[in-house]
Amino acid sequence: MEHLEEHDDFNHAANMDALLPLNSSATSMLNATAEQVPGTILGHVIASLSWFTIGFMYVVMALRRYYTCRQRGLKFVSSVEFPLDFLQGRLKNVPAIALFKLIGAFVFLVSALLAEIEPGTMEEVGQWQHDLMSIAFIISGLIDIITSSCHARRIIPDGVDYAAFALTFFIEFQQFVVHLNERQPVDVRLHELMAFTAILGGLSLVVEAKYRRHVMMPVIRGYFIMLQGTWVMNLMVVLYHPGYKEAFWDPYSHNSVDIVSLMFAWHMFLDMVLVLCINLCLVWVYSQPQYKIVPHSDSCKLGRKWQLLSMERLKHETLFTHGKMDADMNGHREHTLEDIDCESELEFQRPEPSKLRN
Repeated sequence: MEHLEEHDDFNHAANMDALLPLNSSATSMLNATAEQVPGTILGHVIASLSWFTIGFMYVVMALRRYYTCRQRGLKFVSSVEFPLDFLQGRLKNVPAIALFKLIGAFVFLVSALLAEIEPGTMEEVGQWQHDLMSIAFIISGLIDIITSSCHARRIIPDGVDYAAFALTFFIEFQQFVVHLNERQPVDVRLHELMAFTAILGGLSLVVEAKYRRHVMMPVIRGYFIMLQGTWVMNLMVVLYHPGYKEAFWDPYSHNSVDIVSLMFAWHMFLDMVLVLCINLCLVWVYSQPQYKIVPHSDSCKLGRKWQLLSMERLKHETLFTHGKMDADMNGHREHTLEDIDCESELEFQRPEPSKLRN
């Protein structure tokens, strides 16, 4: 009996010694080294701010275009890029959102490349995955800039910008799915929810490419991009707990996984509240007297060198659509308008023939 007890004590001690490296490894995963954490945190912060800002701008510009069109009797047509038409001079022709997307992805790519990661490890594979997602967003931003040119629109098929942007989110979804190998349960749930927002963002772009006249399509697109931005920031805080040496909770606990899922639901709710607040602000702005449209104003300029006819010209039986003069009700000869060099994203609603005769 004494021999058996000594044998059991020996096995117990051996098992405890075997667990020590595992505990040490888990501790090192929770508390990353000082060299790795700043770069990782910086990359997540850059991605979070970039996504949130881009999504916020999409929501604001889409709703702004919608209310402007509604006030001026125009049909709303969505687009991937929204020009800053409220600026003066050549600044209103700058594809600001596309440039911001390109610059944000490039800075994220540089921060990932400069991170100190040991070659041949799982961290290096994760870096390659982040690099691929950054390159996809850079290419999408370049395509947005190219397609915003009036000359490029004549030779590039319609919808290429939508296809490239949607493909970017599908690549992101695929990389996040394979990004879960050998990770803790909390880490897995965080990235699963990130992949969920990515696939929803890509699907929203596919639907928007088909139904461009519905204002909710670009708003939903912007909402999911904003959700990605806020969730990446939450992911960074949970995984890297900046300012604290230890994690907030047990990364292997099922209770912690449930809390992460609850956090995501709150992110969805709060981002939706933000979208509603943006809409209410624009409703208030466009209800002010200075935003009322004079019926006989010369023209309203929306977008990249897009000039729309005034009501006076419509009374003279002239209809402009996509930068061309269509044949009017009396069969007048077609002409080309010289000062409109681009296909418009906003179309006139054809007035009734009775109004034209008056």
